[in-house]
Amino acid sequence: MSILRKQRTTDDYITRLDVEPANTKKGKLSAVRKFQTFCKVHHNTTPDELCRELSVIKKQDEEEYLNTLYDILQALITEFSKSLNPNSLKTIFTHIRSYIYYFGIKTDPQDISQLLTFPRIQKEEKYPLKHSDLLKIVTEHTRNPVRQALYLACSSSGMRVGEAVQITKSDLEFKERIQVNIRPEYTKTQTGRSVFISKECQKILESYIDDLKNNDPVFFKNSETKVGSRVCNEDARLSECLKRLRLDMRYSSSRIHKITSHSFRAFFFTQAVRKHGENYAHRLTGHGGYLIQYDRMNDEEKLKMYIELEPELVIFDTSKQQLEIENLKIQQSKEIQAMKNEMEQMKLQLAQQGIDILEKLKSENKL
Repeated sequence: MSILRKQRTTDDYITRLDVEPANTKKGKLSAVRKFQTFCKVHHNTTPDELCRELSVIKKQDEEEYLNTLYDILQALITEFSKSLNPNSLKTIFTHIRSYIYYFGIKTDPQDISQLLTFPRIQKEEKYPLKHSDLLKIVTEHTRNPVRQALYLACSSSGMRVGEAVQITKSDLEFKERIQVNIRPEYTKTQTGRSVFISKECQKILESYIDDLKNNDPVFFKNSETKVGSRVCNEDARLSECLKRLRLDMRYSSSRIHKITSHSFRAFFFTQAVRKHGENYAHRLTGHGGYLIQYDRMNDEEKLKMYIELEPELVIFDTSKQQLEIENLKIQQSKEIQAMKNEMEQMKLQLAQQGIDILEKLKSENKL
């Protein structure tokens, strides 16, 4: 064996995950642990040893290698289907494929399709978070303005909770609406973007933001807590809140909660699609919308469209009324200005007509 090549291990694989986004790393580590348990219980070995043994079989007999590999994977799917819903099982399986690929065990999509059987994924209509639901959740945290601001920030901007808990005071720009500049390292796609938060969120935020330093998180209390732990903490607190409010409904096919932290983001996306269409909604939520690379809005255009959308995002009646009055005044102001411009144009036209008549009379020596 070359001195430049060393035997790959699970520890090396886990070290490589340090560069992955926090949530991705968490998911892959979970898959590693599950596969380790499976190998121990069913084969009395480790993933490292199992993959090395498969590599030896491959060199001796390709057909036996494929049969053995896919028999093991089918047993894994059958075992995991007892405790995981079909969606989670698919995700775990994808991470395990990546894990064993690191050891040289490659799986082909065609082979997976033909040789493996997964439990069928049952799809239920997604529960739409209502304004009344969001109002109850926010009101439940009256004594915790930071968490109130977090929920309102996500529901009025489309930020993921994992993005919002990383936002610091220095990431905010105070304009007609607060602009949040989401850094690439905060996001799932490693792509930065800017979003806006509603006035009612801003009102709560202003009650404590003066006490924060530039590098302090705005929507999470403890700056020392790691990002992954912040998200887990917020998921746990939301779960407790939903149980108290009796909003902890679950889908019958998967037993997953109908309302989760992702529901705030989905709430924004739904309202944005209805008002401005999918491309705008995808842009603000950080998705790769259709032809989005050719549709480049500047901050002024995005803000104008956001202010038009904002009344559909707020949850307190007074906020909605104030925004509608504000927008009505803006619209009336624009209409009045347009009328003034039209009248000025008419005056100029009449004046020009008078001048033209005088010039004609002069040319005909009638003056």
